[in-house]
Amino acid sequence: MAAFLIFTIEILVSYLLQSTVFMPLAIGDVVPDLLLIVTVAAGYQNSRIRGMQVGFFCGLLLDIGTGGGVLGVYALFYMVIGYFSGHFNPYYVQKDILFPLGIIAGSEFALCSAVYVFKFLIRGNLDFTKYVRQIFLPRILYTIAIAVVYYTLMVFLYERVINRKAEDEAFLAPESIVNEESK
Repeated sequence: MAAFLIFTIEILVSYLLQSTVFMPLAIGDVVPDLLLIVTVAAGYQNSRIRGMQVGFFCGLLLDIGTGGGVLGVYALFYMVIGYFSGHFNPYYVQKDILFPLGIIAGSEFALCSAVYVFKFLIRGNLDFTKYVRQIFLPRILYTIAIAVVYYTLMVFLYERVINRKAEDEAFLAPESIVNEESK
C-alpha cells in the first residue's frame, strides 16, 4: 500500500512540475521529461511489472493532459519503456547514478524516435536532422541534467519508504526467523 501511494504521489507531482514549473524554464521549447524519469526509476528499482504499471499511468496522464491525438499512444510508449528498464533491475545498485542515466538517455532517445515516426514521418516531414538538432539532443541533455537531481531524490524515497517497509515486515514475520535459523 505504501508503494502504491508513493508512486501515485511521484506521478502526480512529476506531471505537475513538468506541465507548470518547467514550462517557463523551457530551453528552446524543450521541457525535461520527468514522467520518463519516474517510469525508468520504477522499472529499474523494482521490476518489469512495476515499470509497466507506472509507465502506463504516466503515459495515460500525458495522453489526457495533452489532449491531442489518439488516447493511449503515450501510455503504450511509456509502458514499453518501463518494461525494458525493468530488465536492468538485477543490476540495481543504490549508489550508482551513471547506469540509470544511461537508461534514461536511451529511453528518451527511443521515445523521441517513436514520436518522430508517428507524428512527423507519417505526415511526410522527412527533415530528420533538423528534428535531431532542435528536439532530440536538447531534450535528452535537459532530461539528463534534471535526472541527476530528480533520480537521486527518487532513490532516497525508494530506499527510505518502500524498502524500509519491506525490511520491517520481513523482520516481524515469524517464518523469516525460522528460515534464518534453519540455514
